[in-house]
Amino acid sequence: MSKTPNDLSPVEAMALAQALRIADCNDVSALPEQTTVPVDFTVHIKGDVTRGVGTPRRATNRARTSASMIMLLVASGVTRNHSPRQIIEKWSEIGSLDKAAFSLLYDGLSAEEQALYNECISLFESEIVGKLPLIPVKGGVKFKGNLTKE
Repeated sequence: MSKTPNDLSPVEAMALAQALRIADCNDVSALPEQTTVPVDFTVHIKGDVTRGVGTPRRATNRARTSASMIMLLVASGVTRNHSPRQIIEKWSEIGSLDKAAFSLLYDGLSAEEQALYNECISLFESEIVGKLPLIPVKGGVKFKGNLTKE
């Protein structure tokens, strides 16, 4: 569903959506916060829109990781007076790490701790993620062409 009513075909809309990435042109100095600038221009788009092959993936929702972790703690019998503070402190430390920072943390573990981590992650992937149903995924859409202002 488009944010703005338009008379583009679905393929034309995909081409337009793929021609620009907001992350590549999101210039705060050009449009500061809490400002509005009127625009009225025409763009000519010419190129090819391609869809790749869709591959099923596991129906994971890792955005619920914290809720799942807390439920695991509750189900494991953790009480308010027994170790939750340490777990919450560690979660606070690692919960917002990006991939590179998490790798540094992992590299700082002892060999025994790394082995335990690897065993746990393998079990999680095989026994939990591996048993989730596959969901269909559409192939990615790419646009190769030109975008010129007229």
